[in-house]
Amino acid sequence: MIRIITAFFLAFCFNANLSAQAIKGKVVDDQGKGLPFVNITINNERRGTSGDLDGNFEFSNEDGGIKSLQFSYIGFETTTLSGESLKANKLVVVLKEKSTALEEVTVVPGINPAHRLINNAIAMKKLNDPEELESFSYFSYSKFWVTFNVDSLDPRIDTVKLSDRIDSLAVGQEDSIVKIDSSNFEMHQFFSSKHLFFMETITERRVKKPRDNERVLAQKTSGFKSPMFSLIVTQLQSFSFYGDFIGIGDEKYLNPLSKGSTNRYLFIIEDSLFTEEGDTIFTVSFRPRLNRGFKGLKGALSLHSGDWAIVNVRATPSEDENSPISIRQEYRSFGQHKWFPISFEADIFLNSISINTLAPQAILRRKISNINLNPNLNTKDISLAEISIDEESSEFADSLLQAFRGETLDSTELNTYSFIDSVSQAEDLEKKLQILITLSRGYIPYKWINIDINKLMNYNRAEGFRLGLGIETNDKLSPWFRIRAAGAYGFLDKLWKQNYELEFDLNKEINLKTWAGFQDEIYETSGLTIPYLRKGTIIENNYRRIFINQWDYVRRTYYGISSNIVPGLNYSLIANYERRETLGNYQFLPSDNSPGQNIYDFAELRSTLRYAPNEKIAETPYGQLTLEGGYPIFWLSYNRGFEGIGESGFNYDILQFRAEYKHMSLRFGESSFKIEAAKSWQDLPAAKLFTGSSNGLESTNYADRINAADRNSFETMAFNEFLNDEYLEIMWRQDFKSLLFRRKDFAPHIEIVNRMAIGNLRSPQQHLNLSTKSLSQPYFESGLELNRLLSSDLSGLGIGFYYRYGAQSLPEPIDNFAIKLTSKFVF
Repeated sequence: MIRIITAFFLAFCFNANLSAQAIKGKVVDDQGKGLPFVNITINNERRGTSGDLDGNFEFSNEDGGIKSLQFSYIGFETTTLSGESLKANKLVVVLKEKSTALEEVTVVPGINPAHRLINNAIAMKKLNDPEELESFSYFSYSKFWVTFNVDSLDPRIDTVKLSDRIDSLAVGQEDSIVKIDSSNFEMHQFFSSKHLFFMETITERRVKKPRDNERVLAQKTSGFKSPMFSLIVTQLQSFSFYGDFIGIGDEKYLNPLSKGSTNRYLFIIEDSLFTEEGDTIFTVSFRPRLNRGFKGLKGALSLHSGDWAIVNVRATPSEDENSPISIRQEYRSFGQHKWFPISFEADIFLNSISINTLAPQAILRRKISNINLNPNLNTKDISLAEISIDEESSEFADSLLQAFRGETLDSTELNTYSFIDSVSQAEDLEKKLQILITLSRGYIPYKWINIDINKLMNYNRAEGFRLGLGIETNDKLSPWFRIRAAGAYGFLDKLWKQNYELEFDLNKEINLKTWAGFQDEIYETSGLTIPYLRKGTIIENNYRRIFINQWDYVRRTYYGISSNIVPGLNYSLIANYERRETLGNYQFLPSDNSPGQNIYDFAELRSTLRYAPNEKIAETPYGQLTLEGGYPIFWLSYNRGFEGIGESGFNYDILQFRAEYKHMSLRFGESSFKIEAAKSWQDLPAAKLFTGSSNGLESTNYADRINAADRNSFETMAFNEFLNDEYLEIMWRQDFKSLLFRRKDFAPHIEIVNRMAIGNLRSPQQHLNLSTKSLSQPYFESGLELNRLLSSDLSGLGIGFYYRYGAQSLPEPIDNFAIKLTSKFVF
C-alpha cells in the first residue's frame, strides 16, 4: 500500500507551465453554470478549439495574434469578444439562451450532409472504441453530490415590520416585528452552505483481455463508512459512447452512432471549426425521428475529421420531458485512432422528490488520469471481478484524495462532510444503511442473523399455504462461515420441512467455498434441476411452481465445494445421499420383477460447470454481487449414481445441459433463446427422469385452464403430461419492445414465442399411475403476447394467446388454445 501511495504522489506532483501571454477563461450561462464543449473560433477564421466539460478554455497568445474570439453553443446566442475585452486575467463569458424554442425541422428531398459525417464515424467505431483495446490502465477521481439549486428559490426574510404588512398603524399602535412564512428563507440559508450528500472516490482500472478490473482504492462518503456508494461512479453511464446501446442509469438507449441510425435519428450539422493541424471538428445535433418506437437519446456530439472519432458528446433520454438524467463525455487523442475518455459528467434530476416545489439534483464529476494504452500487465495479477471494493478503501482516503483532487474542496463540500457526519453519528445512519443493503438481498437483519424474506410465506397446490422461517448468520458473527437453518409447514399436506447448513468461505477472491447440510423438502417430480440455476421469484414471472401437481418428498444429506476457476467459469462438486418418496399412488416396477415401490434411496456425485463469459461481478465486503447478467450462459451437469452405498439401489449416469442467450437488435428488439437437454442411460424411477417445462392446467372447463403465463414454459402442455429419459426443449422469444407500436402514453410490448420439445421413454411399462405419454413426435407451441397493456413505472400487465400444433396436437381444436394473463417487471 505504501508503494501505491508513493506512486500516486509522484505521478500527481504539481507541474506548472508558465507562458508569457495567455487568454483563458470560462464560458457560463446566465445562472453562472459552466457550459461544456463550447466552440471557440479565433479571428473569425473558423480556426479554434472547444472548451472542456466545465466550460474552461485557454489559448496561448505570445505573438498577440488573437484579435477576437467567437463563442457558439447549440441553443444559445453566439457571442464575440475582441479588443480590451480579451485583456482580463480570466475571462467570464456569459452566453444567453435563445428565446425561441427549437422548431420542428422539415425534411426536404436530398442528401443530408450530416449523414456523411455520421456514417464515417460509424465505419470507424471499432478502431476508435477504447474498449476494443487489448490492454489499458488509468486512475480516476470522482465527486458525487446531491444538492438543491437554491438560487431558484425566493429567499424571503422570515420577519417584517408590522407597518409593512398593513396599510397603516392605528392611533397609538406601536410598530412591531411580525413572523411570516419563512420556509424558502430557511431552506435557502441551510443549503447555501452544504449539500445533502457528498462523496469522493479514487479507482484504478486495469485491462488485459480477457480480464478487466476496476478497484476502488479510496473513498470518502459524508455520513457513511460503507464503500458501497462507490458503485455509483462506475455504473451510472457507459464508459464509452461507441456501443450500439448506451447505458444511462438502469436503462439502455439506442446509440445515434449505430448501424442504420440515419433512418432513426434526425442529424443536423450545427457548427464546425478548424484545428491547428488542419482537421475539422464538426458539431452535430441528434434526436429521434417521430414515432420510431425505440428508446433514444437527444443531444450533440463533436466529430474529428482526421479519425472520425468522438471529441465530446452530451446526451439525455429523448422521451423524458423533464430530462431526469443528462450525461457528458470528453475524449483526448493519444495517437491515430486512439481516443480515450478523460472526463465524465452526469446530472440527475430527482423530480419524484420535492421540498417547497424544489427537487434535489444529483451530480457526478469524474476525471481520468495516468492513462496508459500499452501497460505492462500480467493477467494473473488482475482480479476476476469487474469491480473490487475493499473495506480498507477508507484507510488511506484522505492522503490519496488530496493527491488526486488537484484543488482543495470548497467550503460547501467541507461543511457537508462535517454536518452529515455529525447527523449520521447521532441518528446511527451507518447501521440503517447496513439494514437497507441486507433487505435488498432478500434478508431482514437482526443482530448477528439475517431472516430470509423468501421463506416466510409461499403457496403451491401440494402444500397450500406454506409458512416458514429461514435464518442465516451474518458477518457480525463471522465473515468466514455461515450457519443456515430453515423450517416450514404446509397447511394442505400437513408436513414439516427443514434445512440445516454450514458453509465456509475458503478464498473469497476465487469464490472458493465448501458446505455441508441436511434437508427435508419437496421437489417437483421429474423436474429439470441444475445446481446454481437461480430460482426466480413470483415478481420475475416464475408462476408455474404455484400450479405443479406432482411432487417428491426428499430427505437428504449433502456435502459440496465450488470455486470460480477462471472469469465467468464456476465449478461445483456435490456428494448427495437422499431418500425420495413420490407422493400420490405412483409405483415404479424394477426390471427384476420385484414389487413396485414409490420410495427410493439414491447415492450420487454431481459435477456441474457454469460458464457465463460476459457476466459482470463486483467483489464487495458483502460478498460477490452480479452487476450485469451477460449472455450467453451455459450449464453442464453430470450425475453419477452408486448402488450399494447405504440402501441405494441404483447405478446410473445422468447428463444435463442448458444454454441461455439474449441479443438486443437495433431493428427487432430483444431475441432470447433457451435450450435444455437431459439424458439418463439407465431405467430409473420418475423422480430422476424429466417431464418438461409445462404450465398447463387440465380441466374440462376451459375457463378453469386460464392461469398466469410463465416466461419460460409450455403454456398448452399439461403438468406431467409426458415422461422422458431423453429430453430436449428449445424456446425462442422475440420481444419487439415498443418498436411496432408506440405513442406517448401507450407503448405495449408485442412478443412472439415459439417452443419445441422432443423426447423418449424406453420402458413406459415400469411406471404405474403416472402419464407415460411419448414425446417421440415433436411438440410445437407458438404464441403472441400483448404485454404492458396496463403499465406503471415498475410493472405491466397484458394477455397472451398460445396454440399447440403438430403431431402432439389434441383432437378438439379448442383444447389446443390457451389464453393467459402476462406480466412484465422492470427488474
